[in-house]
Amino acid sequence: MKKRKYLYRLATIMILALVVPVILFFNFFWKKSFHEMEETNEVFYEKRLEAYISLYDQKIKELATFTAAISADSKKPGNGLWIGAEGLKENYFQYYMVTKELEEKYTRYDVSEWGVYIYDLKKFIQPGATMSFESFIDRYASTEEDKEQLEEFLSVNNYSNTKIIYNTTNFLGNYDGNLLVGICTRIGANNDSALIYFRLSTTDIEDSLAIIDNQGIEYYLLDKSENRILLAWGDTVGENAEAVLNNEVWREAAGVKQKVMYQKESAYTHLNLIAYVSEDSIQGNIMDYAHDMRTLLTFTIILLLLICLAALYVAYKPIQELTSELDYSEGGEFELIRNVLYDRHIRIEEQEMLIMDLLLNHLIYGVPISEKRLKRLGLEEAMHYYCVFLLDGYVLVSSESEKIIKDIEQTFQSRLFVTDWQGEERSILILFTRDSDIAAVGEYLSRWLEECYISDCALYSGKVVEKLDDIRLSLRSCFEQIKKKNVKEQKEKDDINIQTPKEKQNVKMKEEILAYLELNYRDANLSQVQVADHFRISNYTLSRLFKNQVGVGFAEYLVSKRLECAKELLLTTSYSVQEISVMAGFSSVNYFSRTFKIYVGMSPSAFRVVEKNL
Repeated sequence: MKKRKYLYRLATIMILALVVPVILFFNFFWKKSFHEMEETNEVFYEKRLEAYISLYDQKIKELATFTAAISADSKKPGNGLWIGAEGLKENYFQYYMVTKELEEKYTRYDVSEWGVYIYDLKKFIQPGATMSFESFIDRYASTEEDKEQLEEFLSVNNYSNTKIIYNTTNFLGNYDGNLLVGICTRIGANNDSALIYFRLSTTDIEDSLAIIDNQGIEYYLLDKSENRILLAWGDTVGENAEAVLNNEVWREAAGVKQKVMYQKESAYTHLNLIAYVSEDSIQGNIMDYAHDMRTLLTFTIILLLLICLAALYVAYKPIQELTSELDYSEGGEFELIRNVLYDRHIRIEEQEMLIMDLLLNHLIYGVPISEKRLKRLGLEEAMHYYCVFLLDGYVLVSSESEKIIKDIEQTFQSRLFVTDWQGEERSILILFTRDSDIAAVGEYLSRWLEECYISDCALYSGKVVEKLDDIRLSLRSCFEQIKKKNVKEQKEKDDINIQTPKEKQNVKMKEEILAYLELNYRDANLSQVQVADHFRISNYTLSRLFKNQVGVGFAEYLVSKRLECAKELLLTTSYSVQEISVMAGFSSVNYFSRTFKIYVGMSPSAFRVVEKNL
């Protein structure tokens, strides 16, 4: 199974770089601002309700003071109420005088109605009028249940000196009636039991209980002893009365739990003043804002995820195309590409060696080169001109060869092969070009040698030929130039076909190289080019030397040395596979495991188990 490590790493980076910061930003700033607004709003409701209940208590206190004044005046001779219940019975003129006195002396403009209810008379004496018990009941009650409540309000059983009694006129269930406040007292010379009642509307107590502006808030005056709403006012009067009676303090809105009911107790009575926040309030708007922000956050995250997916597709598609046809089971995409490139590099080096073999065999021994083989080796058919340059007195090392090959290819769009002449201080440069005029190439090579401070050597340019089979003539022309320059020095090299190998030098070179590898094969950075440069021979010469003197290629020999070391470490130590891969000279544990399995037939871990159990 393919391990898409790069894809997972890329996805993680994108999510961390895009999605996570957005989530953190919204989570911190949105929540912080939301909670601050919510807390500020709650403080606003609390403070407002405190002001209302304070003014309400002040209003009740004023009514109690007013009641006490009437009671005190009624005990003075000459006051209309001084004669009490006995004096007023069936005395209609006296009734009239008392109503006139109340109208002239005790007029109040802060209540809708007030009066004195004398229990023994069962009659209401109001400023300017009187009313019977039955008329009062009929006036404010429409059902039997309403009548019972009013009768209970006026019942003598409720009487207690200075007691405050409450009732309401909102019997139709609309909660928009008036509040009845009754204060028990005694009047007249005989201290008759009486009830001073006041009918208060929201208009009457505008400064304390009436809603000031449209804030989406409903206010309820609740008798907590009977769990009964006495008065309600606000935007939507009584709409949430059921929630108030059920004491529903919290409401779930937009996925957020919000406080919707605030209440304060009266200091003088058993009443609670309640503010209930409807969905049309400022707090409701905050909830809408919270919902909108959450929706925005959701869509933002979805959008960012889509952007991440699109970016992943664009960024990963080239990698997918590169690795789709490659099979691997360990490591990530780049490790796979690195291993494939390494394998191809080895094959290209081998191909270069084959080309050099063909060319040198042709140059030295006259072995013909078939066109099919040239095509198979990748030599371009468009290059119809060939030339040999001979660098006498200097051997180009691998790094120098790679540099000049790259420069010639980029500058002249020509292909150059470089090798040394085994056993001698000479380098051969074979040029494949499209142009028969190679003077510019010769000048470039001479200038390049000067810039690299390569002196005490001579560069000879051979004859340009049109057939690869004639390239020996180009090399021969180089030797002829050398011969003309120094006939004596070149005498024994007139015929390149009778060149004899220097076996003793090759054996000595082999032994030195093997000794060098024995000391350095555990170095993961050790390469064929590095070894060739160390001994100042070409990469090609090193490869041929290994093939001829050792019997295997350089890379194969180096891998075998490292594997033997790894096997010994696996069987004699307790180091992990990763540690052994480093100690044996492999560049990565994945490459080590893959190579070990190819050569040994099993993984390093399996090899350790199997061999130890034998």
